[in-house]
Amino acid sequence: MRILGIASDLHISSAALIEDGQVVAAAAEERFIRSKHTRAFPARAIDYCLSSVPDGLRGVDRVAVSTNPAIDLSVPDGRYAGRARWHPEGLYSIPNNLAPLVDGPYQGHATQILQTADKPLQIDYVYHHDAHAANAFFLSPFESAAILTVDGRGEDCTALSAIGDGTTFTTVDTIPYPHSVGLLYGAVTQYLGFRIDRDEWKVMGLAAYGDPDSAAYKALRDLVDFKDGTVRIDLNYFGYYLRPSRGAVSDAFIDRFGPARQPGEAITSRHHDVAAAVQHVLEDALRYLLMNLHRQTGVRRAVLGGGSFMNSVFNGKITSSTPFDEIFISSCPDDSGTAIGAALYTHCVLLGADRGPAMTHNYYGPSFNQASIDEVLSRAKLRAPAVEDPAAAAAHALAEGKIVGWFQGRMEFGQRALGNRSILADPRSAHMRDQVNDAVKFREPWRPFAPAVLAEDFAAYFGSEPPVPFMERTLPVRPEAQSLIPAAVHVDGTARPQTVSADTNPLFHQLISRFRDLTGVGAVLNTSFNLAEEPIVCAPQDAIRTFYSSGLDLLVLGNRVLTK
Repeated sequence: MRILGIASDLHISSAALIEDGQVVAAAAEERFIRSKHTRAFPARAIDYCLSSVPDGLRGVDRVAVSTNPAIDLSVPDGRYAGRARWHPEGLYSIPNNLAPLVDGPYQGHATQILQTADKPLQIDYVYHHDAHAANAFFLSPFESAAILTVDGRGEDCTALSAIGDGTTFTTVDTIPYPHSVGLLYGAVTQYLGFRIDRDEWKVMGLAAYGDPDSAAYKALRDLVDFKDGTVRIDLNYFGYYLRPSRGAVSDAFIDRFGPARQPGEAITSRHHDVAAAVQHVLEDALRYLLMNLHRQTGVRRAVLGGGSFMNSVFNGKITSSTPFDEIFISSCPDDSGTAIGAALYTHCVLLGADRGPAMTHNYYGPSFNQASIDEVLSRAKLRAPAVEDPAAAAAHALAEGKIVGWFQGRMEFGQRALGNRSILADPRSAHMRDQVNDAVKFREPWRPFAPAVLAEDFAAYFGSEPPVPFMERTLPVRPEAQSLIPAAVHVDGTARPQTVSADTNPLFHQLISRFRDLTGVGAVLNTSFNLAEEPIVCAPQDAIRTFYSSGLDLLVLGNRVLTK
């Protein structure tokens, strides 16, 4: 059974292919068309996913889409559906006009069957938060678990809690739009001079410089009410839900917190405190929802999805601040991952088929053999000598203080590079953090970097914490280890690690092992292989272009080493 999953017109459009419940291909459209966070229809990503399928789309049994527009047909709207102006508009005009005749609103999923000259094309439109939940639960190693999804908005709700068991899950509760802690975080992101739905990372990093108990925190916390298992926002202070709107926050918010920061304006201690305030209000809200979910379900394992669980700072605190002993967050809890989630929802819930294996890696994207890499180098008239041991060559360069572009194997799926499309550096000097930020990534100097750590050495840096395979959690670095990897430790003494095992990525594990042999440190600084405002590189030509557009010293493409 092959199912093509599509996440279209979302914050990051993507496509995924599953076969018998197992993910075999997945990629975001941004990587192919080189437009970061594109919402464009994922045509190139679909082409990639179907490239190994006999007969292309005809070789697929179902298509699953991670949003259900039928929700909006529940209430008749004569402005749009009173009369079809174009013949295909009847596909929504007729069901919208029939809405008053049904007993209740459309909900859950909708299925569309289009008869073709060959076989019918069946498309399942999956409720957005059900797709997030399916991504979280069916990729997890848990047979049963509590489920929580939180994001900005999906159709008519902003959060969903459920209980998962085997090949299905049952919704416990939802939070209706416009009460959204995800959009509250986004609104403050915009207030701080950054872009909503794009730069929340920056606010999370900036929050470490602020006072979590400042007056700003108290003022913002008063705008959020936790009661009866749900979260309510005082909408008088926000404009994200208004159409049209002059901004994500209202004049009342400006009166309460002061003037908004303009892009490019200097960042002050007031901005630090506002960033810390929204980070801690988000943590308060997510912790409250998790505590309530535990009371409702009584289980001690949780799986988490939705863009709010890209917040690695909170993720690292869950097991210590809630009753949940074990958690799972996939490599792609954001909207891009709903392509996988929608396909798994169709496979497990709608078809009742067995689950596939748990996610242990995110290497689902395109790969390029050495011959294709060599062809790109030859076409560009570049000389890159071959080496017998690319891991050793990269490790020696890192030990010498060089910054390395590392391009190997299949591209990662998700917003984090995990050792196949990575920029690597020596973590032993704090100066290296500034050098990579300034000369390679071209981003703000206060943005932190992450360490990729050998699984067997992980406890030496992070104590008895469980593995972090997808850089999904930020953890305190042991005091005695902070001086060993200062370039990868944030101002608050934390880091967002990746646990690297020989089973999941043997070549990357070999590189870090060689670096440890040379330096005694079993970790390297690892950041995504891209420049500011660009998507992570996909193809060899992307890596070469980035290499020559930045301060990278070395580029390792398969077994070829390119230097300047």
